[in-house]
Amino acid sequence: MILAGGKGSRIENPDKPLIKLSGTSLIERCLQNIQAEVAQVVLSINHNPEKYIHLNLPLIPDTRDRYQGPLIGIYSAMEWVESNDFTERPEALLCIPADVPFFPEGLINRLWQAYSKEECDVVWCQCDGQVQPLFSIWSLSCRDKLKRAIDEGLYGPKLIMGRLRNRLITVKRESKLEFLNINDQASLRVAQEMTDFN
Repeated sequence: MILAGGKGSRIENPDKPLIKLSGTSLIERCLQNIQAEVAQVVLSINHNPEKYIHLNLPLIPDTRDRYQGPLIGIYSAMEWVESNDFTERPEALLCIPADVPFFPEGLINRLWQAYSKEECDVVWCQCDGQVQPLFSIWSLSCRDKLKRAIDEGLYGPKLIMGRLRNRLITVKRESKLEFLNINDQASLRVAQEMTDFN
């Protein structure tokens, strides 16, 4: 799942995932990075679905408390999986944010290896001492735990990690672009300059 359901208020663009860097939108860069790694890609979005139809992906709005945080997007994707039929039932949900399109090569494989090592609810990562909870793999079996947390008003993944069987892995940043959160005009300029240079 690519999380693209926020308001984009800090960057003053509700369709932030469609902002282009060197001719390619943030959402398309995310797709390029994950499509070969997963069985199905879905988008978490809450507005202007017509602008994303060209991607030919399932579009999943927040099922409740819209715009209240990424945990609801993750839970809504789990609800979508539960309500759909699959030839082979998925067991886990990979989560990445649309506004962080650059991340280390091999990250998804490392997350999956950690997830597969022993039973857990979620695997997440950190880099240079900063946690990256939206780069994570979630067991679909923890859906009820997420629902209880949301019912209590907890909307961020970091807030509930202590309630889950979680595993935190450490990854190395290979370039300044990796894990750059493009959430305001300053970070957008940095990303644009670096992608133009590269």
